Amino acid sequence: MQEAITEKYTDHHTPNVEPINRIIFFSGGKASFAAADWVKETYPNDNIVLYFTDTHWEHPDLYRFNEEASDKLQLPLLTHSCGLNPIQLMFEKKMVYNSMIGDCSKILKMKVSRDFLKKGVKPANETWRNREYLKKEDFTTDAVLYFGIGFDEMHRESAIKKNWQPFLVEMPLIQNNIWKDEALKKYNIRQPKLYDYGFSHNNCFGRCVKAGQGHYKLLKEQMPDVFRKLMEQEHHLKICVSAYRYIMDDKVPEHDRIPEHVREQMLQELDDAYRDYFYDRAPRPKIYIHPSASANRHYAKIKQYSFMKKTGSVPEHVTFTTDDGEIETHIRYPKQPYPLRDLNYEIENDMQIDLFDIGGCGCFVEGIAE
Repeated sequence: MQEAITEKYTDHHTPNVEPINRIIFFSGGKASFAAADWVKETYPNDNIVLYFTDTHWEHPDLYRFNEEASDKLQLPLLTHSCGLNPIQLMFEKKMVYNSMIGDCSKILKMKVSRDFLKKGVKPANETWRNREYLKKEDFTTDAVLYFGIGFDEMHRESAIKKNWQPFLVEMPLIQNNIWKDEALKKYNIRQPKLYDYGFSHNNCFGRCVKAGQGHYKLLKEQMPDVFRKLMEQEHHLKICVSAYRYIMDDKVPEHDRIPEHVREQMLQELDDAYRDYFYDRAPRPKIYIHPSASANRHYAKIKQYSFMKKTGSVPEHVTFTTDDGEIETHIRYPKQPYPLRDLNYEIENDMQIDLFDIGGCGCFVEGIAE
């Protein structure tokens, strides 16, 4: 059955055949460009579209690269966005994403593209470049989807194919011997600047809430202003999210619980303090006093949140029953928040950090409800 489906999409090399729709998920990186070049060379008569989902958190040079790629490949570039960047998404969700939980790619990329390709729902923002290269306006029906996934990311292949059923999904870099840099030389396109700085991907301006110590050290070295701004945003997100969780906490004894009418006022004050800052309409948040400051000693605590996690130094005893009915106790060291501020201090004081802790999210891997 799969062979028949594949044949349907590959037996189209003559100009007189109805062009097949082929959509390349274009991330602004070298791998997706190499995939686009291969598709263009292999199926020159088909209806090919470069499809970019914008997080609004990208390096300016990514947009230069995307536009130049569209121009030189002579392929239309469609850009979609829901209008939020990851920081704004975290503010709206009142969460600080980290290596264990993060919906950036799921909501800003996966949901945007799935809603459009599977349901025909356009996002808040849509722009085209070189639309005149479209061979037909209907470019989504029975489309073949292409991802620039190479051998170094083969662990993402099965999840992406599963998430995009019933679309046929292809990974040209895995299936063919394609050298990414050769494709750039072929069209005389300068690689994106993030590669010059030593990053492995051209995404999110070198930032990622799922990145690790080694990644952020590189960000601090290569783009110190970006690192400093992110360190500041992480701090204010922590205060904002902690305050929100404190206000909404229903697990405290009833006599210590915040009344509903007071809660609504406190939530509005919290929003007023931080919204303009996280939406880049103000250089800093308004003065805000965390509600725990007025609590009794037992509840006067600010919960800690951060992008990174680090193995803590305080042991925790975990007791469980084995399959044989024996009771065993193990000692573990739970992960603790590891703010960028702490990493920055350790780097500047020549303290040891884990340079091999790179991390990264891997967009389009996580599934999302239909």
